[in-house]
Amino acid sequence: MRLLRHIAPLLALAAALPRPAAAQDVWPSRRETVAGAALIGGALLLDRTVASGIPDGGGERWKGVSDIANYGGRPQWSAALLGATWGVARVAGNRPLADAAVHVGAGLAAGGVANGLLKFGTGRTRPSRTDDPFRFHALSSGNNRQSFPSGHAVVAFSLASAVSEEARRPWVTVPAYTAAAVVGWSRVYDDKHWTSDAVAGALVGAAAGRGTVRLLHRRGAGRATVALTPSAIAVHLPIRIP
Repeated sequence: MRLLRHIAPLLALAAALPRPAAAQDVWPSRRETVAGAALIGGALLLDRTVASGIPDGGGERWKGVSDIANYGGRPQWSAALLGATWGVARVAGNRPLADAAVHVGAGLAAGGVANGLLKFGTGRTRPSRTDDPFRFHALSSGNNRQSFPSGHAVVAFSLASAVSEEARRPWVTVPAYTAAAVVGWSRVYDDKHWTSDAVAGALVGAAAGRGTVRLLHRRGAGRATVALTPSAIAVHLPIRIP
């Protein structure tokens, strides 16, 4: 419970920070970016304290919950769900839903790119490998040095923010972000990430998902088409650029 008490407020703040102040804004403002950096900095100060309360290899009491939550942060499951949604929507003749599925997928992809760059650039050692939260090895590709940010949190919050932006309904937004927060918590509970990894993942994911959807809407993205080939999936998303 101590872990939840530390992490829950941080993840809630992380989800709220990337929300632009004005409807026409796409990406977080400078003030919001500074606030996000401060939030990550605050989480860094809690990293050692939170990690000290987690057994090596992760906790056991809530293991069942964390195992289920981990599926919510796996991009392959998210991509499969979005693909199925697109296919059903197309068959049913629901073009807005089909386009929304592609928009959300674009947000997920944007978050994935940012996540990969940050992981490679920072090379942070996972808590299961060290007790020192400040061990960074820039430009490292080994999995044990891929802690920052949490990729699961990026995926979960990319989906939550993009779906929320498309739906614009509180009854969608609240459970979406709640589920994303549980995913972020699970990664810390399982001793896979530091608290600041989960917070950073939430910030990156929320900004990427929401920003991508807003950008597509602003640019007047046309109807998306998806082409299936034996070796790849090609997505064509027309965008008007003034």
